[in-house]
This record gives sequence, structure tokens and C-alpha cells, in this order.
Amino acid sequence: MSKSCKPLYPGLFLLGAATAALVFAAPQTCAAALRQGLALCGGSLLVSLFPFLVVSALIMRSGAGEVLGVLLWPVVRCIGLRSRSAGSVLLIGLVGGFAPAAAAAAEAVRSRELTPQEASALLPACICSGPSFVILTVGEQLLGSRTAGICLFAAQVLAGWLTAALFCRVRGIPEPLPAPPTAVQAAPPPALDAILAQAAVTYLKLCGFVLYFRLLAAGCGLLLPAALAPFPAMLLEVCSGCDYAARTGLWASGLCCAALSVQGASVLLQVRTLCPQEVSFKPLLWGRVLHLPLSLALFYLGLPERAVESFNTLCARVVPMQRVPTDCALLVFAVCCMTACEACRLTGKKAQNAAPANKKRSAACKPPQNVVT
Repeated sequence: MSKSCKPLYPGLFLLGAATAALVFAAPQTCAAALRQGLALCGGSLLVSLFPFLVVSALIMRSGAGEVLGVLLWPVVRCIGLRSRSAGSVLLIGLVGGFAPAAAAAAEAVRSRELTPQEASALLPACICSGPSFVILTVGEQLLGSRTAGICLFAAQVLAGWLTAALFCRVRGIPEPLPAPPTAVQAAPPPALDAILAQAAVTYLKLCGFVLYFRLLAAGCGLLLPAALAPFPAMLLEVCSGCDYAARTGLWASGLCCAALSVQGASVLLQVRTLCPQEVSFKPLLWGRVLHLPLSLALFYLGLPERAVESFNTLCARVVPMQRVPTDCALLVFAVCCMTACEACRLTGKKAQNAAPANKKRSAACKPPQNVVT
């Protein structure tokens, strides 16, 4: 047998066969999904992603990361990190969303402003949808309420910060990079055309993920009942998931919050493409499991007491939703924070107590030394 034969990957083969079968089985649906994806890539995504890809590269390459990191320094310290560049990555994720944040984290690792361990611990806090998409597209256009969009954005950001803080203390706080010697001269920044070319190539890759997974979401919507169609779309692509969720009626806002929390396979693969291979992806994947209940709880607790949402699919019907007062929501949030701090303290105390016991056990296992008389 020839050694040049490549191994067969059944998963990729089945995915390709399913995609080809979907195109032949429902060409009109596939064409409509691709047209919607192209309109999305040439519309709201173009405005909310491409400029911030350039901005993130300029900020990280110009050395302004440490300066801008001061704005979110308290959040960085609460998470457990000590690098000022971590604050810059958080700020870029807060303004631009997941793609600029992942690009900024990758730039910080390449320029040795962050260690791969620090970037990995920071991913659960900065991988979220941007405010323009959540507030304007999901909140105002899909749900018909800008207030709901603001609450959705605040809930996913706060849940991401809490998730990163908890995972960083459970897995251990990574050590920052040592300060570089003063005698070493910093490398000159790259040319502007190289930054723009890299941002354009990155945006084209992201658009490819959006188009393909929107095509798969449309195919899954054909195979499943209308009531179950939002769930595979939420797992595949966040834009399609929010679009399907907004059509469900009464639970539209909750399902949109869940779609924004999961982010979908498209976003996770895009982040994996942007980040270097040495940056571990496990904190982000496990963080999605904790982020979902936290974001839902913060969203429903943060809505006003007598908030009213109107959905675009129910034009003649307005659904009032009663929520708890703001002071009660803040009290519940404070109790959750105290519970998390107490759990982290007990975990650290248990680890400290286990360290002397392990030393005694290792000392007892050593063979006795021969004594010469």
C-alpha cells in the first residue's frame, strides 16, 4: 500500500455529502439562505466587524493596549489577571464583539503582551456579540424593543466576566510574562497595508463561516418541525439562531438570549481560526455551559418591572412581562457573587491544606538513608 495515501475522515465526508444533497434537494431554500447571508455580510456584519478588525490590530501593534487597559483594570483584577493588555482585549470585545476580540488576543500573544495561558483564560470574558448586532439587530429589528437589546447585551457581557473569573480561579491564575529588558529595542510596527490586508483576509474567512452555517441551518429547518427549528440554528450560527428565535412568539427574548450565549459552532470555529494554536480552547468551550444559565438569569432579573415587548410576528398582540424590581435583582446578584467568592476561597484553602499532606506523604515514602557507625 502506498504511504502517500491520505487518511479518510468520515465526519468531513458525511458533511460534504449532506451539503451536496441539501443543494439538490432544496435549491430555492439554499439560494435564499445564501442571499440572506451575503446581505448580512455586506450589511450589518461589514460595519460591525471589519472596522474593528483594523482597530484591534492598530491598537495592539501600536502599543496602546496597556494604556487602554486601564479603563477595565478593575474587571481584569476581578477576573484574576494582572496584564494591562488584558484590559485592552476586554475593551475591544466590549465594543466590537467576538471577532475583533479574538484578533486582539491573537495579536497580544504574537507580540508577547499576553501569555497563551492568559489569552485562554480571557476568552470566556471577551467572546460575545457586539453591541451594534445585539441592540440594533436583535433587540430593535427582531424583537421590536431596544430595551430588550440593551438587557441582552448587558446580560451576556456580565455573564462572560463572571464565567471567566470563576474558571480562572478554579484552573489557577496564570502567571504574566516577565518584563522585557530595557536594553532590547522593540520591533517596528508593521506597515498599514499589511494590517489592512490581514483584516480583509480575516473578514473573508468569517463570511465563509457565516454563509456555510446559515446554509446548514436552513437545511435543518426543513427537516424539523417549526417549533424545533430554532434549536439547530442556535447551535450552528448565532445570526440564524436569533432570527429563528424571534419568530417563536412569547419565548422569543429568552431564546435569543440563549442563542447569544451559545454563539454557535460558526462563532467558535471562527475564534479557533483567529487564535494561535498554543491558546487552549477548553475554557471557552466549558465556559459556554456556565454562561448559558448565568446570562438567562441576569437577563430576566435585569428587565424593568413592567417591561413591554412587542414582537414583529405578533403585530396585533403585545405581551406584558412582569419582572422583579431592580433592587431585588441587585440583591440576588450580590448573593451570587458572595457565593462564588466563598466557593473560590474554600477551593484555595483545600488546595493549600492538600499541599503539606502531599509533602509529608512523599517524605514518608523515601527510603531511609544508611547510617555509618
